[in-house]
Amino acid sequence: MTEQINAIQSKFHHLAQFLASFNNSFLEKKPDDSQSSLSWSIAESALFSKSVEGVLLELNYPDIMMRMHGGDRTLEVDLLGLEKSGIDAWLRESLSQFSLDAGRLNHDNGYSLNTEFDTFISVDSDEEKMILQLVEERNIAQKALQEIGEHLSNMKHSPVRVWPHHFDTGMLSYAESGDHSKGLSMGYTIADNIYHLPYFYASSLADKDAEKTKGMPPPGDGKWVSSDNWRGAILPTDSSFDLTAVKNFYREFAEIISG
Repeated sequence: MTEQINAIQSKFHHLAQFLASFNNSFLEKKPDDSQSSLSWSIAESALFSKSVEGVLLELNYPDIMMRMHGGDRTLEVDLLGLEKSGIDAWLRESLSQFSLDAGRLNHDNGYSLNTEFDTFISVDSDEEKMILQLVEERNIAQKALQEIGEHLSNMKHSPVRVWPHHFDTGMLSYAESGDHSKGLSMGYTIADNIYHLPYFYASSLADKDAEKTKGMPPPGDGKWVSSDNWRGAILPTDSSFDLTAVKNFYREFAEIISG
């Protein structure tokens, strides 16, 4: 099951790059690359690009469809069996129909993924359940981050965004002074070298805060992680978790760091 759910996640990761390409092709580059970031819609179970002249791109998980919206018009394509060249051709034709310059579309997002593109051919009932599981994990991350932002009322918060490179749903929280070096990074991410399944994460942006975690019990039902590249706490998705557990995980981590 681990390999299957990660394979499905990887397919959506590659498909999300088309939304990032849409953003990057038409929007001014920001210092933090935020022009490429995406939003997650709980209501639609879908990723959305940013808006370009009132036009935006949707990647719907349960339907495995890509849609382009503008005004009262929607164009859509079934992604089953569609290779990258077919998606690109549909995108260019759709851009033209919405009077956007298809010649500007390019897929150089400034990084490469460490997996190969693999199209959805067909989806059986087990895979449908896994897709819904991935939807629920994104939903919980979105809700928990929004609510923890309200709980940490003494801090400022970035918007909750999905970052197409690492494919994480993330939010930064930092002091009212605006000093990001004293902030927290919290979110949900796909399997990587830290854990073999998707997981919720929390870390401090200040290296010195690692001392505060020594000897402390992990936040919520999570566990501490320390590697060469990252230190913080994780709550893996093969643990028992729900919205309350994830909120408690984020809240308790914030309390440990602020204590």
